[in-house]
Amino acid sequence: MQLNEKSKRMLNVILHEKQMTVDTLTMMLPYSRRTVEYELERIQEWLSYHGLSNMKVDGTKIELTVTEALIDQVERAELVWSEEERELVITLYAMTQVEFLSSFHFQHLLDVSKYTVQESLNAIKKKAARFGLDFSYTRKEGYRFNGHFQTVTLYVYRTIEQLLDKSTSSQLLDLCFDEWQEEFRKRVRQIEQFEALKQFQFVESHREKMAYFLLVGSKLSPESFVRDEDSWLTEKVEQSVRAHFQDVPQLWDMLMMLIQSGPKVSEEMDETVQQNLAATMIQVIERFEGLSCTRVIEREALCEKLVLHAKATLKRVHTEVMPPEELERYVLKEHRVLNVIVDRSLDPIRQQIQADLPKTEVMYFTLHFAAHLHQQGQHLDEKMKAIVVCPSGISVSHMLDHILKNQFPDFVFLPPISQRDVLEYAPLVDLIFTTVPLPLAVQQQAHVTLVPTLPTRLEQLALKRQIHQRFIATGGIARLEVSDILEVVKKYATVHQESQLRKELNHLLQDEATKDEWKGGQPVLNQLVTKNEIQLRDHVSNWQESIRLAAEPLVQNGTIETRYVETMIENVVEHGPYIVLMPQIAIPHARPEDGVNQLGMSVLKLTEPVFFPGDKPVRAFFVLAAIDQTTHLKALAQLTELLGNEQDVSLVLGADNVEEIVEILNRYSEEEEK
Repeated sequence: MQLNEKSKRMLNVILHEKQMTVDTLTMMLPYSRRTVEYELERIQEWLSYHGLSNMKVDGTKIELTVTEALIDQVERAELVWSEEERELVITLYAMTQVEFLSSFHFQHLLDVSKYTVQESLNAIKKKAARFGLDFSYTRKEGYRFNGHFQTVTLYVYRTIEQLLDKSTSSQLLDLCFDEWQEEFRKRVRQIEQFEALKQFQFVESHREKMAYFLLVGSKLSPESFVRDEDSWLTEKVEQSVRAHFQDVPQLWDMLMMLIQSGPKVSEEMDETVQQNLAATMIQVIERFEGLSCTRVIEREALCEKLVLHAKATLKRVHTEVMPPEELERYVLKEHRVLNVIVDRSLDPIRQQIQADLPKTEVMYFTLHFAAHLHQQGQHLDEKMKAIVVCPSGISVSHMLDHILKNQFPDFVFLPPISQRDVLEYAPLVDLIFTTVPLPLAVQQQAHVTLVPTLPTRLEQLALKRQIHQRFIATGGIARLEVSDILEVVKKYATVHQESQLRKELNHLLQDEATKDEWKGGQPVLNQLVTKNEIQLRDHVSNWQESIRLAAEPLVQNGTIETRYVETMIENVVEHGPYIVLMPQIAIPHARPEDGVNQLGMSVLKLTEPVFFPGDKPVRAFFVLAAIDQTTHLKALAQLTELLGNEQDVSLVLGADNVEEIVEILNRYSEEEEK
């Protein structure tokens, strides 16, 4: 009996963690619970077949006695290749072999039937065609890829990316190449020497992909493909690249693109570019402050992070090398509302580059803002010390670091490190969070916990419980949130009235001692603004009176104190009319500590405009009283969407009665599907 890639990967995680549950295994690996349970049965059968200790699954707890015989058998275990693995092997083998290749060669290589091989060959042909390559059989040459050599090199790189996502990547390469490990190490050293020459460092994952690309690409025969001798890309190749990689001139074009677009740990930036980007990022931060009605503390620190990320963004925008797809899964679950506001805040950088930003880039910026807003001081006292190891790049490492800091505020986190530095830092910490398995030598120095690259809220909750039970042992469990409960319910049932269910769950879980109606949740726009908070007037004498009048409903119902109103006015005097976000529209606000008793919003619409300093005319006021930095964001995002629609803004400004404004607000107040 043989293991497949999934079951062997799961078995390695169980051996690595020692203490394991089905829930934790489901959280750590990209498989459904049903798949996990099925593969656990396969593992039990495999253990029994080889006469090894049977694994016990008691409820959700997994127990496995680790012996040397078990570890040896796992290392020597033969695998049943998946369909995707078979396709990867055939692709690399057909690309790099010069001998005649028939389906029999692939049958022997993979130890599968002729029918199975034919299925894989058909699938490869379809995928190659979508990429602009032909994969076909001739009596003279057997199975071969045909097409432009530059397209072939790009296809090889994409194949390598898919290969390295597999836990079986080493075994798959063993099938394709003899004694490839030494050549791989040689290519890594070659890249590291180039890094030293250019005085920068690629992130580990990119260096690894480039090394494998050189390993495989050096075996390609350019004469077997269509060659464009007048390639403008070749002319752009730097002399340093030509000299350092002189043994692979056929790969220079692709290498140049990978070097230019590859994420780097740190790199110098042209002073002019630095200054321009810094000025742009300050505009982004100011726009974010206006749209979110929050003040960003330590602007310079956030600006520095945004500038560094913006440079990487510019490269990705123009080279079309995109960030990982799992970013969207995380951001749209955890920071959907903040993402809307950050998206609107990034208009200055769009104007600078004269191009739109891919949604994934907006999400990266969202996470930088989220990290900064939630940042809090740490003290190196008796707290547990932790560190994050993630080879996927510095941006992803810092995102995971931010997520874990929020989940474990009592831990002191050292800055994220690369996989190569983990042995140096392991003695300094109690706990290591890692996205990849670490050597036994590291596990002997600190507790090691495997985590997803970007865990969702539900995965974070499971991780928090696991860490509390394993290290803190307080006897308590992590607090349940309504979104967590809904996510579980929706996995096993169809929810027809999610909005009503969310409200009732909020009410059920709400602390009776809590005065704030919205604590733990985010109201929508029309829950904050009812007809009682909307006023229509013809004119006012000055802008100070307009703010006092607009805030009057909130003063009357006890949402704010009068000192909050005066602070809003003083802020305009001190900082200018920053509350005027667009022609005719202002959002007066101050800090929660300036006199906010509960979350609220009010609206004032004037027939005649009042002029703020700088001759800025305003006819519509949306006064915001926020209790913290996040609870108001859903309503504010919906208001932002409204203000982005010129037609609806005109309807608000032209409204003759309160009911017309209420109707417009209602259209933007629907709960988002999750």
